[in-house]
Amino acid sequence: MGEVKPGDVYTAEVVVPKAAAADTTILGPEVPEGRVVRIDTFYVIDLTTSAKTIELGYRRRGTNYWFKRAAAGTGVYGVSQDRPIVLVEGEQLVGKVESASASDECWLIARGIYL
Repeated sequence: MGEVKPGDVYTAEVVVPKAAAADTTILGPEVPEGRVVRIDTFYVIDLTTSAKTIELGYRRRGTNYWFKRAAAGTGVYGVSQDRPIVLVEGEQLVGKVESASASDECWLIARGIYL
C-alpha cells in the first residue's frame, strides 16, 4: 500500500449536544459518489449518562440496518464495533442511544480509509 494522504481518510465526529429524552439517532457522513470505505474504528458514546443501550449500524437508501445492540453497562458510556465495516457510496454510519436523558451529550466517532 502506498502513502496515505488526508483525502484517503474517512473521519466522523458527530455530536448531539443536548439529546431529547427519547431515542437519539446520530448519522455519520455519507460515503461520496464512486468511493468505498473500510471503517476500522466505530463507536457511539453518551458522555453524560452511563449504562445506556446503544445500537450501531449503517444507513442505505434511507433504511437503517443494525448489526450491534449492546448495553454499555454500569459506569460505561459507549459501545464500539471491533470488526471492519465496508460501506459504499451513499451509505453512512448510524448510531442510536436508546432513552437518552434530557441534555445528554451523545457522540458518533469513526475512522477508516478509502479503498
